[in-house]
Amino acid sequence: MKIIAAILVVLCVLAGFNLYFGAKGIETYKGIALQLEHEEHKALELKKRNQEVTDQVNDFRREGSVAIEELARSELGLIKPNERFYRVIATDEEIMKMPLPDYH
Repeated sequence: MKIIAAILVVLCVLAGFNLYFGAKGIETYKGIALQLEHEEHKALELKKRNQEVTDQVNDFRREGSVAIEELARSELGLIKPNERFYRVIATDEEIMKMPLPDYH
């Protein structure tokens, strides 16, 4: 009887070891779950980026030259002929402390 009990204990230990460390065990499952979470995060970032590009394309279609002009000004720093460009070099704190102009 003791031999049968010992054999059953050994079989249970081997089954538990295989369950945890085997090819389809818990460790493999945890690794795959972590990889899945990482891939889902990447997919969400790509969906956000695709939505931004889609919005930008829709703006170009709706507003045409206005959207292109805005992009050229902000991204490339372009200005129109006979137009003056003023660049304010100040920190955000300095700008917040500047007095507002009086237009009266």
